[in-house]
Amino acid sequence: MTVYISMLRAVNVGGTSRIKMDALRVVYESIGLNDVRTLLQSGNVVFRSSLKDRERLVKRITQELERQLELQVDVIVRTLAELADIVERGPVLSPHADPSKLLVMFLSGVPDAAAQAALGKSHKGPEMLEMRGPEIYLYYPEGVGRSKLSGAVIENKLNTSGTARNWNTLQKLLETGRALEGAGPMR
Repeated sequence: MTVYISMLRAVNVGGTSRIKMDALRVVYESIGLNDVRTLLQSGNVVFRSSLKDRERLVKRITQELERQLELQVDVIVRTLAELADIVERGPVLSPHADPSKLLVMFLSGVPDAAAQAALGKSHKGPEMLEMRGPEIYLYYPEGVGRSKLSGAVIENKLNTSGTARNWNTLQKLLETGRALEGAGPMR
């Protein structure tokens, strides 16, 4: 079975799309996903599944969130191996980057070259960004709260949806996924 990490977009942020993690876990279990673990309160779920078709997996999760919880959110899914690769190779942005100011934005797809160029052209800094396929490493030297380079701006320029996680959260997701992978099937 493959260990997956799913991240829900804009859950429990700013008073919108409120959801309890126990309810979220129940939704995932109800569609036959195994060893479901939630992490933090921001819609992070680590689980196992024998399903290899990622589009089908995302569709099932999205449909059940809407049906059971009346929650319409984007769901981004990566395998544990993909997440490990994202964390282990890290960004090239700055050799002195403070990890507490580093985020990775997970996109629902790879933006086309014209959209990537438009984002790069419109961005003047001080933030640094590094696009790698369906992910963007983002470094906010002055903090994300003061930045004009918001997730909404990025999504608009790239014409795709996404959700960002800070470096600390990615480390915890990776640790949780590896523990699940090493534990063997649980009942």
